[in-house]
Amino acid sequence: MREGVRQGIAERLKALRTRFVLVWLALAFVSPAAFAQSLSVYPAVDPGRFGAMTCQQLWYVEQEVLAAGRVCLASERARRAFRRAERCISDDEAILPQDTRDYLDHLRSVAADKGCSGPERR
Repeated sequence: MREGVRQGIAERLKALRTRFVLVWLALAFVSPAAFAQSLSVYPAVDPGRFGAMTCQQLWYVEQEVLAAGRVCLASERARRAFRRAERCISDDEAILPQDTRDYLDHLRSVAADKGCSGPERR
């Protein structure tokens, strides 16, 4: 009986090791850009509220979305504001999902219509 129990335990351990190796291999070969694309960035601000926001607030939301999507922030001010964000993986916003890029386009359009200047959106 003990021999049967030992064999059962050995088979379970072998199955667990196999699963672990397969998961590890899957994670090891996924590129950072593909991983970032698979994540959805859920902005905290409803786009319907953009019109009521100040240029500073619009800038902050824009940088927040970029930081959450792991896009490298361009300005020192933004890097300081989001210094606790996860490490960035690309300067290219193309790593973001299409719906997130659309969100940023809309935000930037509203900022331009309000007359917010440049990347600092002061």
